[in-house]
Amino acid sequence: MISNDDGVKSVGIDALARYAQRLGDVKIVAPDRQQTARAKALTFHKPIRIEKTTSVSGIPAIAYDSPPAVSVIIYEHFNKAPDIVISGINAGDNASLHSILTSGTAAVAMEAGMKKIPAFAFSMDVPDEFFFGNEIPGSLEVASKLAILIVEEFMKESDEFLNSFMFLNINFPKTLDEITPVEFAELEYYKYDNYLVEREDPSSRKYFWLWGSKREDFHRDSDAYKLYNDKVTTITPVSFTGVDRDVHRHTKEVIDRINRIKIE
Repeated sequence: MISNDDGVKSVGIDALARYAQRLGDVKIVAPDRQQTARAKALTFHKPIRIEKTTSVSGIPAIAYDSPPAVSVIIYEHFNKAPDIVISGINAGDNASLHSILTSGTAAVAMEAGMKKIPAFAFSMDVPDEFFFGNEIPGSLEVASKLAILIVEEFMKESDEFLNSFMFLNINFPKTLDEITPVEFAELEYYKYDNYLVEREDPSSRKYFWLWGSKREDFHRDSDAYKLYNDKVTTITPVSFTGVDRDVHRHTKEVIDRINRIKIE
């Protein structure tokens, strides 16, 4: 199953789905529109409308009018549980726990991981002006190829290992290319200092936009520091019950294997 929070017509979901076809039968299930920052919300207060559609390149898809995490539930209603859930490629990184708990893209993987379905969330750092849009600058094709390589290599591991965390959170730098290293990274705690921007409409009534400024004091081994400063692709196992050091060690071993494979 392929999904994300940018919507069924996003370029990120289309690129990921195109390359994921080498893994097997691909089914796209995603929101019918932009749903960034909906976190792991579910819909209980209104009907859910579901319709057949296609991605921007014509891959068959199911679209619905609810938050991203619902995609896993919809998939299971019409099929058996998916073998793998891949969410992304999100326009904007999701480094730090702060971002993960806000991100709809991460929430898809979170929903799947709670059901013990192997799950991956892929995001790419982009300039602020590309947030909430349908364009990802940089090497989207390289990111998609690398994403599927990462899925393939981790799916070679045992069920015991894959069940030792909820999902893998992967972030690509803006400068990604075929030789960008892939590194293990610990989870930063929070990324933005959020604030309200106060404005006034033509009727002199105040209104507010929520925004944030990115911190700069990230710890050296964190996903945020490595993504922004070292400009590497980061892989972080995520679990709210704690990830032990054996999982860290095993993850690094798989990453070493990934770095020895040439992206083609």
